[in-house]
Amino acid sequence: MENFAKPKVVLSKCINLEATRYDGGIIKNDFAELLGKFVEYIPVCPEVAIGLPIPRDPIIIVKNDPDKLIQPKTKIDFTDKMVTFSKEFLGNLKEVDGFLLKAKSPSCGVKDTNCYKDYEGKEPVGKTSGIFTRVVLETFKNYPVESEKRLIDRGIRDQFLTKIFSFADLRFLKENLTKANLIEFHSRYKLMLTTYNKVNLRILGKIVSNLKENDLQDTYNKYSEIFKSSFNKKPKVSAHVNTLLHAFGYFKDKLGAKEKAHFLDVIEDFTKGNVDIYAPIELILGFAIRFEEEYLMKQRYFNPYPKELRRL
Repeated sequence: MENFAKPKVVLSKCINLEATRYDGGIIKNDFAELLGKFVEYIPVCPEVAIGLPIPRDPIIIVKNDPDKLIQPKTKIDFTDKMVTFSKEFLGNLKEVDGFLLKAKSPSCGVKDTNCYKDYEGKEPVGKTSGIFTRVVLETFKNYPVESEKRLIDRGIRDQFLTKIFSFADLRFLKENLTKANLIEFHSRYKLMLTTYNKVNLRILGKIVSNLKENDLQDTYNKYSEIFKSSFNKKPKVSAHVNTLLHAFGYFKDKLGAKEKAHFLDVIEDFTKGNVDIYAPIELILGFAIRFEEEYLMKQRYFNPYPKELRRL
């Protein structure tokens, strides 16, 4: 069984943990509950943290320059309080690998919070991110930041999971940093980096090849920054296909004609959306085990996060 470093994820407290919603409610979310078995949650409710009660009169984002966080009933402006709290909270985070925040919230929403023209909240003019989330995005530029609603999308969810477990793995490397461990880490992520960002793969390869023992910490810092920036775009299906065919090339002289044809049929089904990425991946892993291809068996691309998280 694969061992995974345990990600540390900031979670909106109203998701499964406490009834901190403006209406005194709590959000039940099956995915967040399941994920909690594999990660360490760091709970936060920015609105309660700045002194708002439970329950409370709603607050909204009003479009301005800059935008304002307003409570329509009282006309109180909570913008400065929220920004100050957000900077302090995030500044005190010693370790974190990602953020799972409440959808549509004026504090925690991710790209789906209503933004209003007026202070009464009657004229919406578009969607935006909550004020706390904006500070998160500014402070943790390359980190995974998602809401529970956005993670309903399987592609977004897969990328989020891949990133938090990869970042946790990178953090574990820092805690056990040696030249050999950095080289081994890079080797394990080669196929994943090939799929996500070939340019960064080449840059990281040069960093590792020029590694000096007496410059290990500086090298890690440089490597870490570029590694984290490698996952900002969802790979195209064609990128996955190229990686899978590259791995398949390890067995081209070892498989029979029918096995080869079956694998290529599965690849075609994947390109058409008839099966997910794990159909061809499981075939590749089966070949790797049969022919003892250790390099492929250790590739994180084929097993980026616990299998139990695939099912939702």
